[in-house]
Amino acid sequence: MAQPAPFFAKIAGAPEGTTAWYVTAGEVRLRVALSPRGPRGLALILPGRTEYVEKYGQVMTLLADAGFGTAVIDWRGQGLSTRPPDPMLGHVGRFAEYQEDLAAMLALPQVSAHPGPRVLIAHSMGGAIGLRALLRGLGVQAAVFTSPMWGIALEPWMQPLARLLARFGTALGLGLRRAPGSKAEPYVLEAGFDGNDLTSDRAQYERMIAHLLAHPELGLAGPSFAWADAAFREIDALVRLPGPALPVLGFLGTAERVVSAEAIQSRFAKMPHARLEELTGARHEPWMETPELRGQVWKMTQAFLTAQGF
Repeated sequence: MAQPAPFFAKIAGAPEGTTAWYVTAGEVRLRVALSPRGPRGLALILPGRTEYVEKYGQVMTLLADAGFGTAVIDWRGQGLSTRPPDPMLGHVGRFAEYQEDLAAMLALPQVSAHPGPRVLIAHSMGGAIGLRALLRGLGVQAAVFTSPMWGIALEPWMQPLARLLARFGTALGLGLRRAPGSKAEPYVLEAGFDGNDLTSDRAQYERMIAHLLAHPELGLAGPSFAWADAAFREIDALVRLPGPALPVLGFLGTAERVVSAEAIQSRFAKMPHARLEELTGARHEPWMETPELRGQVWKMTQAFLTAQGF
C-alpha cells in the first residue's frame, strides 16, 4: 500500500497540489511524485542517474500548464528511495531492477486510474530504462527522449577497457565499490560551473547546487562497479534490438559529453517514426538549459504532442 512521502515543494517549482508517495518493489521502497490530473493525459517522467523528483518540478509545471498530469520516480538507489549501505554510491545489480521500479510506479492507484493518453518523457539513464519499457509494451502513445543513455561518451579505445574493468571488477566481488575514476561527491558540488557537462545556464546550475545544499539527502555521487557493468550490458543488449514503432521525438545537444551522441544518432536513424532534434550549444540536460534552448525544446515538444492527438 502506498504511503505519503516527503516532497520538498519549496525547492522544486512544481505545480500546486503536487504530492509524493512511497511504493514498494519487493524489498525496495521508491518515491513517486504526482502532479494533479490533467485533461490531456499523463506524462511519465523517467529521470537520469543521480536525479530526484524535485529536479523536474519546473518540467512538471510546464506540462501542468499545458494540461498534463505528471508522475516522476526516484529510481532505487537515488533521491529518497532505498539506497545501498553507502548512500552516496550509485548502485544497481541489474538494469532489469529498474523495470520493477517502473512497474511499481505504474501500479500506484493515482497513476493507474489517470484518464487519457500517456506520453513517456525520459532523460539519460531514464532513456535506456524507457526504451526497454517501450520494447516490452509500455502503454504510452508517444515518447520524448532527451540525451538518452544508449551509449556512454568514451574514447573508442576506452570502450572495451571500461567494459572489461566493470565486468571483472564485479566478478571479483567489487560490485559495491566505486568504479574507477568516479567521484565520492555529487558532481555539481565538486565541479564548478565553467566547463561543466550538464548545462550552459548558470542559473540552472546554481539551482542544482542549491537543491543539494538545502537537502543533502538528495545527492548522489559516482556509480559502482556493478552499476557500470549492468549499464554496459543493457546498452549492448538494446543496440541489438529494433526500435519501438510508436512516434518518438528526441533531443541531443551539440555539446553533449556524458552519453554517446553517435549511439543516439544511429538509433534514431533506424526508427521509422522518430525525429531527432539537435540543439546548438546544449549540453547534457536540455530541460535545464538556457531559457532560449528550453523554449526550443518545449515548443517542439508541444507541437509533437499536438500532432499525436494529445
